[in-house]
Amino acid sequence: MNKTEEVLAYLNNLVPKEKAVLSALRSQILSLVTNAEERLSRGVPFFYYRTKRAVGFRSSKNYLSFFIMDGNVMNDLRAEMKDFENSSTVIRFTTDKPIPEKLVEKLVLARIEEIEQILQK
Repeated sequence: MNKTEEVLAYLNNLVPKEKAVLSALRSQILSLVTNAEERLSRGVPFFYYRTKRAVGFRSSKNYLSFFIMDGNVMNDLRAEMKDFENSSTVIRFTTDKPIPEKLVEKLVLARIEEIEQILQK
């Protein structure tokens, strides 16, 4: 099984509402970062850009998670996430209240820009 198939298998094991929301999130990430490499990292789908971990997502018992595990993006855009429970590395959301596409776009593109700046140093 290749890395993309592992991510798809992960999604296929979710309940239908979670699968739908996280599949849409996955599609949006892949459309924003067309050369992203997706793979499971410790059982969690993550997207890598130029070998650096960019973003990821996961289903948990009581919520869904969107991860940005490194850098300053979460701190820099904290005010934009005020409607969601969040920490230094994760935004928690539900199938009934997914993260708006515009916010996902802003977070993903900010993380890609951050990775580009790191690699230019």
